[in-house]
Amino acid sequence: MSISIKIKKPYPLVALHDALSGPSLNEGKRKFFGQNPLKIGKKAKYVLSIALVVVMLVSIFAFFPKGDQKVPVILPQSTNSSTASPTAVPQTTSQPSPSDPFSQISRFMSGFGDTVAQAVTPRAPGTIESGQIMNSTVWRQVAANAWQYFQPGVGVDSTTGLPNSGMGVPYFTDWDLGVYIQAVLDATKLGLIDINGSWGFNARIDKVLTFLETRELNATTGYPYWFYQSIDGKDYHANSDQSTNLVDGVDTGRLFVALNNIRLFNSSVTPRINNIVYNRSNYSALVPGIYAESRYSTSIYTYYFDSGYASFWPNQLSDATNTILNNIRLAGNVTTSQNVSLPLAAILGDPLLCSVFETSNNSQLMSISYQVYLAHEAYYNSTGQYRAFSEGPSLSTHWTYEWVVLPDNRTWAILDESYNKFDITPIIYTKIAIGFLALYNTTYAYNMCVYLEKNLPPPANGYSDGVDENGAQLSGTGLNTNGMIMGAARYALTNNP
Repeated sequence: MSISIKIKKPYPLVALHDALSGPSLNEGKRKFFGQNPLKIGKKAKYVLSIALVVVMLVSIFAFFPKGDQKVPVILPQSTNSSTASPTAVPQTTSQPSPSDPFSQISRFMSGFGDTVAQAVTPRAPGTIESGQIMNSTVWRQVAANAWQYFQPGVGVDSTTGLPNSGMGVPYFTDWDLGVYIQAVLDATKLGLIDINGSWGFNARIDKVLTFLETRELNATTGYPYWFYQSIDGKDYHANSDQSTNLVDGVDTGRLFVALNNIRLFNSSVTPRINNIVYNRSNYSALVPGIYAESRYSTSIYTYYFDSGYASFWPNQLSDATNTILNNIRLAGNVTTSQNVSLPLAAILGDPLLCSVFETSNNSQLMSISYQVYLAHEAYYNSTGQYRAFSEGPSLSTHWTYEWVVLPDNRTWAILDESYNKFDITPIIYTKIAIGFLALYNTTYAYNMCVYLEKNLPPPANGYSDGVDENGAQLSGTGLNTNGMIMGAARYALTNNP
């Protein structure tokens, strides 16, 4: 069977490339959302409308935006010399880069259903505010709060052990499965679960690996379906049947990052994981196209999922990730209106911080992360408004992509899943705010997290998604938010115990 990759770039400045002829890694996204890989088609709208009706039956949808939050309370915080607050206007660097917001996956359905806008009612002091100083005790409690989402019967099916992408969203993609696997690993390293026990590391990972070893594959392509049901592990036809893709290579790459981390942690499962990756589906056929993409890509998304493939095909992809970072470094810079220099690349919060927390760190990656953080802090110093850009649900029916920078010289660009300008109030995503706190432990990051604690529901079942910059809640609780927070807490405890 001859397989090749044609990767669709939904961004007009990026050249497309064909590695032979054949279905795209993300053709399924094009089918589900329309010809544009992220455009919603009629069938998708129908599916989403049904989901929304179900949601509205179990929750009241009310939107009462809060007044302009321009003068947040500045709370005291201790920082050590290595994490001192950076200057608002950082020095220009010759770093990172240009290019393509890669044929970006849409996390459109993940956790979408339970996002509800509500009036902000300030809360009692939360974990971070009560702790005042981010020591190991506070970080362990933050992790424990996030881990509540992954309890059986909450965000994980109590019979199958498979994750829900969001509260009340009982299905998942390979991307979501990768998030869950990584969360289980982080919880184990943090001592939140034991190795043994009915819901310990071994039991949870065994359920996931058993699913991957036995799940139904597409009879035509031999690759996984796009969506599976958490209740029984079967193909979720309502979504998967809208796709004609050969394979969802982006979600697969994210899954591979997590599976490789499991191999590194517990070598006893290596034979099972290798069998899944090398033998169940012909993933090796994707490697030449992934290598070709890395020659010119300047997308942090591409860097992240290429890391997953490179961990299983180290010879063929030995320099793929470093090449992408070099492409970024050589691509030039753009300056924000707050006079912060950023790489002229496609940079989004989720893949950037996931790369930092889950892959092998290096100076170029950390430099990109730091410049992105500095841009956020400088924005606050200039406007008095908190900012934590990423992707996720919004207060409308659209998925939000908050790009810190795009390769056409735009900064702070907000697009919808069709890559059209999305005229909404920017969202302060909880996962990014806590990620910044884990990385830099600055007063800005601390105060932003306290603001979110005060204006979101207590994390009884995990942290909510965020608050928009007018103060309206995104009170939904999902896998992507809490998975990243788990990684942030583990990073903080590992690097600043």
